[in-house]
Amino acid sequence: MSEDPHYDVIVIGTGAGGGTFAHRLAPSGKRVLMLERGGYLPRERANWDSTEVFVKGRYRAPEFWLDRNGNEFPPR
Repeated sequence: MSEDPHYDVIVIGTGAGGGTFAHRLAPSGKRVLMLERGGYLPRERANWDSTEVFVKGRYRAPEFWLDRNGNEFPPR
């Protein structure tokens, strides 16, 4: 890999949108930098279980965000 810090596209987060976007860009020949906030998630059956992810909060972020009034809320 070259030392040139130039990238044509920077994808922040490889969730459903970022991952799909990067996949579509792959054959274009563009230089793509993919950034992730968290660590690697292992392939586990529970990752595909909507109850585990959305109801039980399997991957809920530990921090809180602020709304426009300065009130904290957990990101979903």
